[in-house]
Amino acid sequence: MVQKISRRIIHKLRHLGYLEAGINAAVATGYDPLVDDAPELARTLAASVQQRIAFEERAGQQVRSIGAGFGHEGEVPSLTGTRCASVQGFSWHANTQVPAHRRDQLERLIRYTARGAVSLERLAQDANGDLVYTFTHPWSDGTTGIRLSPLELLEKLAALVPLPRVHLVRYGGCLAPHSHLCGAIIPTPRQQGVDEEETDTGSPRWSWTRLLKRVFALEMARCPWCPQGTLRIIAAITHGEVIRKILRHLKLSADPPPIAPARVRQETFAWSSA
Repeated sequence: MVQKISRRIIHKLRHLGYLEAGINAAVATGYDPLVDDAPELARTLAASVQQRIAFEERAGQQVRSIGAGFGHEGEVPSLTGTRCASVQGFSWHANTQVPAHRRDQLERLIRYTARGAVSLERLAQDANGDLVYTFTHPWSDGTTGIRLSPLELLEKLAALVPLPRVHLVRYGGCLAPHSHLCGAIIPTPRQQGVDEEETDTGSPRWSWTRLLKRVFALEMARCPWCPQGTLRIIAAITHGEVIRKILRHLKLSADPPPIAPARVRQETFAWSSA
């Protein structure tokens, strides 16, 4: 399975022009449309996937690893565990099973896949001011962690930020947006015990009240005094003096909170190992 996935992905990359076509080895063509729009971001992403540094005095050098030195496994397909395999940089983990109707295990699996990319509990600062990030399990070559300067860490974090207008989650099979089985497997609002959603008007644009309800479960359009009523905007006040007069009448603070001053240079990277 992992061999089939790697072949199909490499074939797709060659079709898109990212890899040389007609050769066995996966050789990059150097084509990157992001270079024209955001060259600094393209340089950051390229250095991140190569485990190199893109800027500052260590530009082009390898990320400083800790505990490496056991060699490389090569490109031969190998089993890395029970129902786990790795080949050509692609890994496959199929040893996690969720029995039917075990919603607790399904929630645990989803929380694991949706976890943050960086764990602050495993980030510490050494005596030289560098940041050491330790891994939960050693890599195949024996690497147990990496050492980054504060600016190098910010560079790697910038590479993790998704690009604009790119989907963060993609669904396939019966969960795909245009699957004819979608309506048969997704429970209706009534089956979930919630009120009916707004009727679909055919427009892809959602109102701000509907977005707040979907993301933060905030009922911004429902009147707090009469639950059956619906709130709507009757005026948008932008004049500062009028806003302050209304806030004073309601006995609310008319002045915004003060902006915190910028930290001094010595406190710019005040990291804690908590």
